[in-house]
Amino acid sequence: MIFGFHWALLLTGILSIFFLGDALVSAIGPKPMRESFVKWGFPSWWHLVNAAVCLAVGVMLLVPALRPFGFILGALECLAIFATLIRNKEPGHLPPSVFLLGLLGVAYWGLYGFGLATAGSF
Repeated sequence: MIFGFHWALLLTGILSIFFLGDALVSAIGPKPMRESFVKWGFPSWWHLVNAAVCLAVGVMLLVPALRPFGFILGALECLAIFATLIRNKEPGHLPPSVFLLGLLGVAYWGLYGFGLATAGSF
């Protein structure tokens, strides 16, 4: 327990804040971000799709009944990032998303262990 919270619940809250912040930045769509998406073969409006996915992950991580789905969607987003960066031969950008996937895994493990999440757990 840290400050009266289970450490994994605290980590999940931090991850949620990260995803919500990323949703905001993606929705604004700074020019370098939009240019990168186009360079990688996505349409110019793809930053809005990314914003929607990040918003969904951030909200689902906050709602206990939806939290397992938030972990799954967050992990799928990380895997999509891996695929995009590897396909475009930009492995130098992989470490942050590998770290993010690791944090998602640690938080899930801290809340649910190695099994599947069940109704009523956290």
